[in-house]
Amino acid sequence: KQWYQRRVAITAGGLFNKRSMGSITIPPQLNSAKEWVLSKRESLRPWQEFGNYNRASKPGNISVISRRVTHNVSYYYTNYAFISTLLVVYCIISSPLLLLAIVVSGTACYLLSTQKEGKTLQIGGHTFTPKDQAVVCACISLPLLFFASAGTVIFWVIGLTCSVVGVHASMMQLPNEDGTEFEMNESV
Repeated sequence: KQWYQRRVAITAGGLFNKRSMGSITIPPQLNSAKEWVLSKRESLRPWQEFGNYNRASKPGNISVISRRVTHNVSYYYTNYAFISTLLVVYCIISSPLLLLAIVVSGTACYLLSTQKEGKTLQIGGHTFTPKDQAVVCACISLPLLFFASAGTVIFWVIGLTCSVVGVHASMMQLPNEDGTEFEMNESV
């Protein structure tokens, strides 16, 4: 076998479960993240309901806006988080320099986190402790992220998300506002 075929076989052997072909084993550290994503997925409202603009109307006054925003943000929070995530992914993909900066910074942080405790690095007669290595990683990552306009992307995503959430949440009627689901109060 060629060297790259052996490497692929070793890598694939580490990723795939031998008992069930094609299923990827998840590291134990990601189990809690997987459970969190699954719980949020269950609270995701149907997109037909989220985008039902037959329920949209101009709010009458500030108290109506307040009630609508309070209800709709708590009701559609997973949908809003999904939209925010899509905006972040769009920003990262559409900016190659930002993508490169995140990959370099993330790789450096990952390599530092996987080192053994107390492992020092010798470069040119200088000894770098793990703390020194983390400082060097930060000193390289922060300017790289600054020049890649990471701050601009963060504020753009926050601003756009707040605008989208604010407009959607204030325009969508509450269930008992549209005349279909009135609560019945009987007085005796």
